[in-house]
Amino acid sequence: MGAALSLMGAVALPLGSGFAVGLLTQSEIKGWYAGLKKPSWNPPNWLFGPAWSVFYTSMGVASWFVLKQKDSRAVPLSLYAAQLALNLAWTPLFFKQHALDVSLVDSVALLGVATAASVKMAKEKPAVVWPLMAPYLCWVTFATALNVELLRLNPDETAIDYHKVKKDVKESTEKAKQRAKEDTAKVAAAAKDASAKAAEKAKEAGEVVAAKTQEAAAKVADAASEVAQKARHDAAELAAVTKEAFSSSDAPSAPVAEQ
Repeated sequence: MGAALSLMGAVALPLGSGFAVGLLTQSEIKGWYAGLKKPSWNPPNWLFGPAWSVFYTSMGVASWFVLKQKDSRAVPLSLYAAQLALNLAWTPLFFKQHALDVSLVDSVALLGVATAASVKMAKEKPAVVWPLMAPYLCWVTFATALNVELLRLNPDETAIDYHKVKKDVKESTEKAKQRAKEDTAKVAAAAKDASAKAAEKAKEAGEVVAAKTQEAAAKVADAASEVAQKARHDAAELAAVTKEAFSSSDAPSAPVAEQ
């Protein structure tokens, strides 16, 4: 009796939770979901209810076998609870929030955690647990692929407005480019201005040096002229003295008186 009750409880947990979540989103199936673009391989709506009932029942039975184990129950049951939480979260994310992007993230995480849970749960009784969990893993894999395709066909049904994000990124990039262009122009203008100022200072310095050089050359020329003039004057004086000396030596001597 106790084993039967525990089995019923183990099955009722996922099955009841899934049924309750399904009721909350029932109206969206005939409304929003019906208007989505779908691939040709999208299953008919009537298939989802029976399929999930089977999968929830089989995973509940698999968890019951793990629950009966005396040892090594904590890790597999923790992973089982985590995957069940991700499983139940997918439905409102997809059908209520219309967030195909977030539901896809949830589905990928679910596939990973459910696989890990199955591996751990099957450690003691693989021949029993794997037949119960393998169909569920296959369905989650299929559901993830379907989520990807629905997102591709309906890119506006997302929690994040990717068109706006892309537009904002583009605008930010253009603004950054414009700022970089303006900064480059400012740097170039500043460099040109600095170069012009340096050239002007160099020109002024050159003019000052040239003026001083010309002034020094003029002074040297004046000094040379003065020296040359003095030399000519001295030469003239010397010539006059020399001439006078020669003139004195050429004059006749006075006759000596006879006695």
